[in-house]
Amino acid sequence: MKSGLLRRWALTTVCAFGLTGAAFQAVQAETLAEAVELAYRTNPNIQAQRASLRALDESYVQARSGFGLNAGVQVSRNEFMLKRSGPQGGEAQATTNSASLSIQQPIYSGGRLSARTNAAEADIEAGRQQLRRFELDLMVRVVAAYVNVRRDERVLQIARDLAKVLEDQLTDTDAKFEVRQVTATDQAQARARLAQARTQLANAEAQLNASRANYVALVGRAPGSLEPEPAIEGLPPTVDAAFDLAEAQNPQLLQSQFTEQASRARVAEVRSQRRPQLSLRATAARNPTSQFATNPIDESITLSAVVSQPLFTGGALTSQIRQTVEQNNRDRLLIEDARRNMIQSVAQGWEQLAGARGALLSQQQEVQADETAFYGVREEEKVGLRSTIEILNAIQELAAAQLSLARGRANEYVSRVQLLAQIGSLSLDDLSPGANSYDPARNFDKVHNKGALPWEAGLRAIDRIAGAPIGGLRPAATEPAGRPTAASALPGAPPPAAEVKPSVTIDEIMASTRQIPVDASAPVSTNRQAETTVPPKP
Repeated sequence: MKSGLLRRWALTTVCAFGLTGAAFQAVQAETLAEAVELAYRTNPNIQAQRASLRALDESYVQARSGFGLNAGVQVSRNEFMLKRSGPQGGEAQATTNSASLSIQQPIYSGGRLSARTNAAEADIEAGRQQLRRFELDLMVRVVAAYVNVRRDERVLQIARDLAKVLEDQLTDTDAKFEVRQVTATDQAQARARLAQARTQLANAEAQLNASRANYVALVGRAPGSLEPEPAIEGLPPTVDAAFDLAEAQNPQLLQSQFTEQASRARVAEVRSQRRPQLSLRATAARNPTSQFATNPIDESITLSAVVSQPLFTGGALTSQIRQTVEQNNRDRLLIEDARRNMIQSVAQGWEQLAGARGALLSQQQEVQADETAFYGVREEEKVGLRSTIEILNAIQELAAAQLSLARGRANEYVSRVQLLAQIGSLSLDDLSPGANSYDPARNFDKVHNKGALPWEAGLRAIDRIAGAPIGGLRPAATEPAGRPTAASALPGAPPPAAEVKPSVTIDEIMASTRQIPVDASAPVSTNRQAETTVPPKP
């Protein structure tokens, strides 16, 4: 009996501590920097891209290994058994053991191996830019998920406030209907607006849950109490400066340039196959003089220098050259395609941010004006100068303005981060200062010389003599042509979210202008005189 009570007490204690810990975790404040750092470090998609890049690093090791020594050994043992029937029959058995060691060292490949290693290096650089593009995309999506959760929490708060206010308004309308101060039409309008508000509330709850699910998918944990997003700077002063930065930093454009450089190196690799190649070979063997004889044993060492020169390949080599040249032409054209896409994304991002900031100023003015108007409508209703539908309209307009402002602030912040990513200026340190960024060069530095022998550097220098130089990155265009000539100037950045004062809620205005209880003996007011002066807002 006592043991059962002890077990129940222990289980209750553990559950209590667990619930307390969960509740503490749920209310613990979380910052945007923490969310970005956690997603950057643990997101499975970005980890898979890093693993893919580490696998690509090995292509350089495999290409460089062509300069290295190739050695192999072969050992064989053959058993021979013979059984003959008849008067002179008998059995015979013999064993043959043989062994050989071969070593081959390339000396000169006509530039083929140098071009292959150059292509591998360019492929790795293109892979790094692809990883950078995935990292920027992840950071933008995490920022959007974070801001969207905070936006939808604000939307849900406004929707709840609207539903509560309309419930109170319906109660007041019902009371006035009982004493015949309003008509059944007013009562039906109040009910319809309340039903509409409850629909908006249900949609707001569903949207918030969807935004939280998206946050979990990106960050890896449910959002707690999210702190206001911090200010982020670094935008260029003009759109032309944004284009110039994007020409040098946009990861998609850089990836296409490195891809073209790799295909250019492959053209050189195929062309070098027309040149002679030189290699040294050494073979040591130990074999019996005759098959299945135990003795005597022949031991031989062979040294040879092999020069090979293709003479005729049936058109295969010429076809490969034409193929790689056209592939390089394709990659060269894709550079310009990537540049045009970059210009389009930067121009659209600039205009979207300019529009978001301009709209944000108007939305702030709209909220302030609707607050004043709603306060005045409530005061004028007391003296019979405003009808029920006008009160409902004022409530709806103020709620719509507050929703528009909440969405506008989120849109402006996400547009700002997206533009920085499109330019290529966004970094992990901008969003999460002090976080450790992934360095793709660290793994390459660790593996690129694995298995290298001391004389390989000299052999690479010899091989580069005949190889044509690959050259650097090919520019997308010789001059900045094709850019939009007209672009909006960016309005000033809004204050950080932490410095924004919360708007007055509709319920607070309703409470500050609450009417006295309805007098059942009061007649129905139909007087529509001139509007009274709106008292100052408390």
